Parts: sequence; structure tokens; C-alpha cells
Amino acid sequence: MFPLHRGRIRIVGLVGAVALLLASGPSSLRAMENSECLDCHGDRDILSWSAEDRESNVTPGGPERPHRVASPFPGISLHVDAGLYEASVHADLSCTDCHADVSDLPHTARLKAVDCSGCHSGEAAVYAKSRHVVGYKRMAGIEAPRCSDCHGAHAIPKSSLSSSPVYFRNIAATCTRCHGNREVIEQGGIAIPGAARMYEKSIHNKAIVEKGLNKSASCVDCHGAHDLKDRFDPLSPIYRTNIPETCGKCHYGVYTIFRESVHGVALARGVPDAPGCTECHGEHEIRQADDPRSAVSFMAISEKTCPSCHAAEKLAARYGVQTDKVKGYRDSFHGLSQRLGDRTVANCSSCHGVHEIFTTADPRSTVNPKNLPVTCGQCHPGATENFAKGNIHAGAGGIGGTVKYWVENIYIWLIVVVIGGMVLHNGADYLRKMQALYRERQEWSHPGYERLNRSERIQHLLTLSSFFVLVVTGFALKFKWSIPFLSDATNVALRGDGHRAAAIVMVATSVYHMFYAIFTERGRDQLARMMPRWQDALDVVAMLQYYIGISDHKPKFGRYSYVEKAEYLALVWGTIVMVVTGFMLWFENETLKRIPMWGLDVATLVHYYEAILATLAIFVWHLYYVIINPDFAPMSFTWIDGKLSRHHMEHEHPLELEEIEERERHGGEGIPGTSTLLTEEK
Repeated sequence: MFPLHRGRIRIVGLVGAVALLLASGPSSLRAMENSECLDCHGDRDILSWSAEDRESNVTPGGPERPHRVASPFPGISLHVDAGLYEASVHADLSCTDCHADVSDLPHTARLKAVDCSGCHSGEAAVYAKSRHVVGYKRMAGIEAPRCSDCHGAHAIPKSSLSSSPVYFRNIAATCTRCHGNREVIEQGGIAIPGAARMYEKSIHNKAIVEKGLNKSASCVDCHGAHDLKDRFDPLSPIYRTNIPETCGKCHYGVYTIFRESVHGVALARGVPDAPGCTECHGEHEIRQADDPRSAVSFMAISEKTCPSCHAAEKLAARYGVQTDKVKGYRDSFHGLSQRLGDRTVANCSSCHGVHEIFTTADPRSTVNPKNLPVTCGQCHPGATENFAKGNIHAGAGGIGGTVKYWVENIYIWLIVVVIGGMVLHNGADYLRKMQALYRERQEWSHPGYERLNRSERIQHLLTLSSFFVLVVTGFALKFKWSIPFLSDATNVALRGDGHRAAAIVMVATSVYHMFYAIFTERGRDQLARMMPRWQDALDVVAMLQYYIGISDHKPKFGRYSYVEKAEYLALVWGTIVMVVTGFMLWFENETLKRIPMWGLDVATLVHYYEAILATLAIFVWHLYYVIINPDFAPMSFTWIDGKLSRHHMEHEHPLELEEIEERERHGGEGIPGTSTLLTEEK
């Protein structure tokens, strides 16, 4: 009996110990049913609990959680949909399997963040070394995304289901919550702020959204998922030399061709400026080739994409790239036809290939001399070996290049001599005719009236000459106009220094005019008469009535009509605007010490568009009244000799003429601001 009695004692002791442990030990040893949690969290009323309700159902305390500054992720709801949870991948887990710090009810107000590494240790270890975690640690105020931010919290569907945030159609939207979030972008958490917006327009995204192609590239296909790395990390799939291989996962056929090409070999060798996939196609905003906005569209290939390297002077010096090839193409039959809108003519890729680009000496190259007949024959059936002989790009090189060089130069000199001779001939003819007309003016029976004195004529001449020099040099600066036969350095000096010299002349003339208008008796009177009056508005209405035939007579004008007043005031306003903005651009460093960069950009726009406005106003308005106007055909001489005939006074300024004649009848002295009769003694 003793052994039996001893066994009973052991059993009783074990049961007692377990009972004592359950009674006094951690309550986590007591298995909690999900139904216990769902009694509160399964009821939507939990979302509307008052503060008192919360305090009575949870105990104070728990781990402090840092505030997620600038977080784009929604907080995890207190309500748990039991149906969605049971349909999730975690349906076989209990609430306390994840929320292990819940040991009893009611639980503490703040729970620890769920640690998924207990089940997903491999993914967690990889993610801990990713850019999301490592990069965000360096940034104050921004917390790295947690597992639940991308995968969901309580309702985590399988990734193959369309309801999953990491379903292939939803990946971009999930990533965009951060990469399109303004607060995160402004805090510097996103390397390429526009990536999400650009990807949305890409052919990859459209293939997913519009066609439902699950093989089209989403964010994780290029960047990785848990193991996302910085683009400067040599192990990153978007590290520069790794990009072709990354793209090759989908575009394997293209990749096998590209890696053998001159570009692919140079990239693999580590040449820093060698183009990869993204240099030609773009990074996120990759468009279909037939899209005019694509970097590899027909026009872009020869206009922007290839020239970005092959016309770059720095790359030419570094790698021996012949930049004259781009210029030669643009001057060739093909280039000229393309610029005229021909979409069937050959561009760079038509001859050199798209991805299979090799050196000319390589037998595989489409521009190898032995292969040129076939290459040219794609557009020109029956092309022979002789068909493709010579320098393909217009420019120097070979017999053809030499012949083209001399033909071009002979024609340029022929144009200069022939057209220059015509200009000189017609200029001399015009000058002699103007001299004859001027002599006729000297023989007028009436001596005429002084309109402009010598000082005013000099001011006008300086303004006129400096204005036209500013117009020519200003637009030359904007559009890089050059004078043939002059070196680039000379053209640069003429454009820049010529523009500044003319600006100084105009500013000096404007300053002199200001002093003239303020400190001379004639200047003050001229300025007073130039000021707008109510009568000018009435004159405008009367003139419009005359133009449309309502009235048979024009209104009578005094010293200055509304036309001249408008011109003068426009000149004053335009000069002030151009001088202020011009000096801001001239002394940009000093300007930027006082205003932000956008202010200088605004000044640039104002300077440019005010120049267009002023130039058009002079040609359309002023030159009409002094040259094209039939009343002064072929040209008014007033700006030369300052005179105005009695006929023109009667026609243009009858009120002033009446004033002069009234004063003369009474023997009065001439008023400085009015036209005075030019006697023979004068």
C-alpha cells in the first residue's frame, strides 16, 4: 500500500501546485477567447465611448507610444470586424497571440506595438535593414511604416485577393500614402517627391489599372518589398548599374541585346555617364513610344534624348563624343525633313538601332559600312553600296564633306554679296530721294514751325538708337542669335556687352530727360501739356465716330493729341519697368540678397514680356504714324530737322496753330512749350 499512497501524494501535490500557480501566477497562462475581446471590440459602439466609458473599461498605464508626426497612415480602429478577421490570414490566431501584453480584462489603456517577428522572423530581419527603417531613424519626427501600415491590421487578406493593400493593383496606392503625402515630402522623407504622380501616368501603371496585367511593373517589382534599399547602395535593384538587370526581369529579350551594346558595356564597366534604361525611357513616368510626351517618341529621339549626351560639350571632352554629328543630322536632309514635320524620315534610332547600338567598326552594327545598304534599304528599297557612300551626317569628313563645305560657304558669301549689294543700292536710292524731298522742304513758301528743338532731337535720337540695339541684342540673348563668320566668343560679347552698353545709353538719356523736364522752362511746359485730360477721352470717342463714319470731321487737337500722350506715357512706364528689372538681372547676386529666387524669376518674365510689348507697340503704333502714315509719306522729317509744315499743323494740330496765330496778332511772345514760327533769320 505504501507505493500507492506515495503515488497519490505526488498526484495531489502536482495538482495543488498547478492550482496555486494558476491562482497566483501571470494571468497570461489563462487562455483568453477571442469572444472575450470581441465583447467590446466587436461592437461599433466602442468608437463612440466617452472618456468615462474608456476609463471604466481599461486600466491606466501601458507603454508610452511616440506620436507619429507627419504619418500618412490611418490609426488602427478600436472596432474589429469579426467577419473580416475570420476571413483573414490570421484567422487561426487568437487576439492575445499578437497582443501578448493583454493578460487580463480590463487591459491597460496603451498596448505595446505588435511585434510580427515572432512568426515572420525572416521578413522582420530583412525589413530591419531596409531603407524604410534605417533611413527613417535619421529623420526626426517621422516614424518608419510598420507591418500593419502596408499589410493591414486585423483584416489582412491574402496578397492574391483584390482586397489586400499589397495586391498588385493596390501596391501603388499603398506606397503613395507616403510617397504622395505632402507632410512627409516636406520633411525630406521622400527622395523623389514626384515619383507617385509620375508613376500614375506611366505605361506600367496603365497596364495594371486599365488592362489588369499582373505582370506589369509595380513599385515592389523595381524597388523590392521588405528589403528595399537606397538607390546608392550597390546591392539595390535600382542602383545605376543594376537597373538594366532589374528591367530585364520583365524585358529579358531587350536586356540580352542591350547588355552587349556599346551603352550596356560602358554601363557595366562603371562609366558614370553611360546611359541605362532610365536615361532614355525615364524612371517613373515611362510612356509608350508612340506617346508624343515619351522620351523615346519619334521627335524626342533626335531632338532631345540622344542629343542630351551626344551634343553635350562636357561629355565630348571627357569621352571623345563627336558633338558635330547631332548638328550634322539636323542640317541633313533627314533632319530638315523631320523639323518640317515628316514622321516617316529616319531619326537616330532608325539607323543606329534602339537597344542594339554598336560601334561603327563592329560587324553587328547597323551603320557598319558593309551593313549600310541594308539599313538604308529599309526606307530606300534597292539601295546599293554606292547609295550609302560618303558622310551620312552633314558636315566635315571625306570627299562629300569637303564638297558640301565649299558649296555651303560659296552660297553664304554669294548671299552676302548679292543681297548686301541690293541693300546698298536701294539704300543709296532711298537716301537720294529723301535728300530731294528734304531740299523741297527747304523751299517751302512758309518756313514751318519748330516742333522739336535740338536738345529734344538729340534725346529722341539716343532713345531711338539705344532702343533698337536693346531689341536686337535682347532677343539675341534670349534665342542665342549669332552673326555668321564671327566666333562664338565674339557673338557672346556682342550680345551681352552690346545689350548692357545700349542699356546705359538709354538710362543716361532718361536721366537727362528727367532733368530737362523738371529744370527747364520749356521742359516743364512740355510735360504739363503732355498730361492726360478729360478732353482726351472725348477726343478718342470723337475720333472713333469719325473712323466708322458717324461724324464727317475729326476732332481738333492742340499741342499733343491723345496718340502722342499715350506714346509718351507708355515710354515712361516701359522705361521704368525695363530699367528696374534689367538691373535686377544684371546684378543678380545683389538682387538675391534682398528678394527670393522666385522674385528674380518674375523679374525675368516681366523684362521679357515688356520687351515684346514695347517692340510691338513701336512697330505697330509709332512707326505707323511717322513712316507708313500717308499724311507723312514717305517719312516724317520732324525727328531730323524739328520742323512741321503749316499744312501738317492745320491737319494735325489746328488748335495749337490757332493759339500761335492769336498770339502773333496780339504781338505776344512765344510760349516755350508751343511750336513757334521759324522766321528766315532763324
